[in-house]
Amino acid sequence: MGDATTENYKPEWLELEKALGTRPLLVGDSANIEAQFNSLVTALNTQRPPPDTSIHTRDTSADGIPIRIYTPPDTSQNGELPLGVYFHGGGYCVGNLDSEDMWCRYIAKSVPCVIVSVQYRLGPVFKIPVMLEDSVRAFEWAFKHASELNSSPSKLFTIGGSAGGGLALTVAHDLIAKGKGSQIKGIVAMVPVAAHPSSIPASYENYYRSYEENAHDVPVIDADTMDTFFGAVGADPQDPRVCM
Repeated sequence: MGDATTENYKPEWLELEKALGTRPLLVGDSANIEAQFNSLVTALNTQRPPPDTSIHTRDTSADGIPIRIYTPPDTSQNGELPLGVYFHGGGYCVGNLDSEDMWCRYIAKSVPCVIVSVQYRLGPVFKIPVMLEDSVRAFEWAFKHASELNSSPSKLFTIGGSAGGGLALTVAHDLIAKGKGSQIKGIVAMVPVAAHPSSIPASYENYYRSYEENAHDVPVIDADTMDTFFGAVGADPQDPRVCM
């Protein structure tokens, strides 16, 4: 690994690559990627601290959709805590309630807020817009049951990273389109999948260069991985249920 491939990475990440013995990259078809992803999560978990057990968790379902509820130890804001509906990343094809468990615990304690993490159905078995439909149903369940979760129905927000960040945006868009925009008070979209590379108007291409800049020799997900994810879920580049 030469300087050209290391100079833009923090030392902590390079130490992790050294511990793993490689720069991880998800390659192949969706089945291969799922197996590689699960192995990577297992390896990464060995580098992480133990889960914060001060956070109370409960696995249940929201209108038939598996969810995990995280409640922070500080309940001084009884009934007034913000409530974040969390969507995990993974290209709409991989990931589950466990893959970002530590991050959900951190958010719940640090904000503090209640987090409802959503296990939406995944590709390639299911196609767009199933992921969005599951996520919207889970959000509406959270809105309806906010008071029971020691949170305020006036403080709901969507949150997620990567594909989950895309869902944080498209769930809000869907609610607004249905006249339910008042249910959502905020969006936390972390490195979201917000645009398909072929959906960018020519006049804006110079502003949206991440697919080109990260096409090759990057950790975990490159351009080929993204193409596999999009293809597995039948993503239409012009569909606002996929890209904003």
